[in-house]
Amino acid sequence: MSEMNQTIKLEDQDITVKIFECVKKAAEVTHSALRAAQKASDAASAIISKDKEDKWHTLQKYLREYGPFINNTTCFTGLYVYAVDMSFYNDTGLDALDRQLQTVIGIVYLNEALHSAAKETFKQCLKSQLKKNNLLTDAQLRLI
Repeated sequence: MSEMNQTIKLEDQDITVKIFECVKKAAEVTHSALRAAQKASDAASAIISKDKEDKWHTLQKYLREYGPFINNTTCFTGLYVYAVDMSFYNDTGLDALDRQLQTVIGIVYLNEALHSAAKETFKQCLKSQLKKNNLLTDAQLRLI
């Protein structure tokens, strides 16, 4: 664990889960879900694993790749990435790592959909889903 380790801070886990459900639905409607599922497959496999170190290393891999994207979308997702030390790792349980890996899967879907050929269609579909579910304010929706 010599590299910088990171974790995700969730402002409101319930809202974040609902937002990523809308993201996944919009990704499926715009057919960008297949690529996202492929990119998120390591995280999905790590969730199934019972090995804490495997879960941690997988999470770190995704946070190195998607950390800047997560921090650039904080106003929308309520998530941000920050550095942690070894004691944080020691104190983190398997359930907490699984929740973070689930969150990472949502981020992968969001990133892929926003960068797909159908990104404008995705954005409109996502805005519609979020507005219908009253998850974001009009000001937040305009930022998408």
